[in-house]
Amino acid sequence: MMDTKFQTILLRAKEDVYTHLSGGNLSRILGEGYDFAELQEYQSTDDIRHISWVNSAKLGKTYVKKMHEERELNITVCSLIDGRMVIGDKQELLSYIVALLGYSAYSANDLFGAISIFGSDIKEYEPTKNIEVIEQSIYDIYDFEPLGKSINYAEVPSKLMQTIEAKSLLFIIGDFLDDIDLSILSQKHEVVAVIVRDTWEENPIASPNAQLINPQTNRAINQTLSIRAIREYRSKLLEHDNRLIKQLNSYNIRYAKVYNIDEVIGKFNKSIL
Repeated sequence: MMDTKFQTILLRAKEDVYTHLSGGNLSRILGEGYDFAELQEYQSTDDIRHISWVNSAKLGKTYVKKMHEERELNITVCSLIDGRMVIGDKQELLSYIVALLGYSAYSANDLFGAISIFGSDIKEYEPTKNIEVIEQSIYDIYDFEPLGKSINYAEVPSKLMQTIEAKSLLFIIGDFLDDIDLSILSQKHEVVAVIVRDTWEENPIASPNAQLINPQTNRAINQTLSIRAIREYRSKLLEHDNRLIKQLNSYNIRYAKVYNIDEVIGKFNKSIL
């Protein structure tokens, strides 16, 4: 039985889609009529001049670049859900964003696929136009207990390359607090990164007596929230985020950082659509 809070998230997403967003807006991300490059495993009939040596080395298999005319793409959403999603309302915010994209795809009669990475587990929903399946994929995100779960982010790109067969408009949603190389995915798919954060985790308040827990292991941390510790943490986080944005820009990956449901539509329109 889906609870009232979840139903409220769905209702808000529906209203926002039909009031502010549409599948037509999403389709603008797909391009202006030019050809797209796509990575495919090398076949004996392929021209060796088209081998992508860099990507082949990263994936451990031989891949070639192939061009094809622009065509309708699947909308695929990959949600990265680990223990940090328990901080603030990040998990509800992520659920809302997936609902927003799902209803937008549904309203435009586009295929919507979902891949949720729950710690070390992956749950995949095949591309569909069935609203019940779309809503179930959203509920699974909302209802999951992430505390104590961690993701091997280094393996995520190759897993997605293996899982998503058709070229897609690929939304990757998570807090992006770990390094993740999206270069390979951006070769095959039109990638959009949605960074979900809580204001506290970027600007924690000094509290020397607080007991800290690592949400990815659910174990106590031998660290205090002193002013000095917070200053060092903010400095490292700023370096990490600058490196992240530089990487996204270098691969022409559109992105938006959001902290609450109320600002999602505005930031999508400004940064993504």
